[in-house]
Amino acid sequence: MGDNDAGHRTVKTAETVVEILETVSELERASLTELADALDMHRSTLHAHLSTLVEQECLRKEDTQYTLGLKLFTHGSRAQRMNPLYEESKQFLQQIAEQTKEIAWIVVEEYGRGVCLRKAKGELAVQPYKRIGARISLHDTAAGKAILAQLPEERAQAIIGRYGLPERTENTITDPETLFSELESARNEGVTFNDEESITGFRAVASPVASPDGRAAAIVVSGPKNRLQEERFSETLPEIVSGAANALELELSSAVN
Repeated sequence: MGDNDAGHRTVKTAETVVEILETVSELERASLTELADALDMHRSTLHAHLSTLVEQECLRKEDTQYTLGLKLFTHGSRAQRMNPLYEESKQFLQQIAEQTKEIAWIVVEEYGRGVCLRKAKGELAVQPYKRIGARISLHDTAAGKAILAQLPEERAQAIIGRYGLPERTENTITDPETLFSELESARNEGVTFNDEESITGFRAVASPVASPDGRAAAIVVSGPKNRLQEERFSETLPEIVSGAANALELELSSAVN
């Protein structure tokens, strides 16, 4: 066997390990048989991988069930803290949450997805689908569109080519031309909107944030449509969110200098 074959085998093994961890995460708790069915793998091959991951403390085995190990939490928490936006955004998210009584997030781009880095919950906050560390699509979310608006068009096109524009609701933008027209407006106005595009009855307003590490990010506030209506949705929240984004950028700039 040549070096190229060995290298390919090593890469394939790494891909398999990542796929196993992601599947366990999605299922939350699963047996060998359930994982073999979900991954379409032979039980003996999968068992060897699972045993190694348990030995390395990346998975836990409780009776016949496999779950994620807290060792992964250690790595994830370290990655979260290393992002310059994590600590600097805290006060601004809290201010937004208190002022709007809704939930506020800082979302950063990674590998063509939005990653929910930090949140602050207001008195009336509703959290229908996001969690810390969750990866979200960019085309159907306010934060995602704020991120896309910051990227070079070639990069945005590449993301759309990779992930597509899947329809989440009847309001989801599924036409690239329409999406890029909205992104152009967002660059001029400094805000983006999610008007029931990801979840029916759910709205959000976001504003772009330029991270010191060069990654695109966004501050977003979201809530039920019945609370985010008329001027509050189109004027009040955009002013609050864009103001917080500008203040955060100034804070980041002063911290770097």
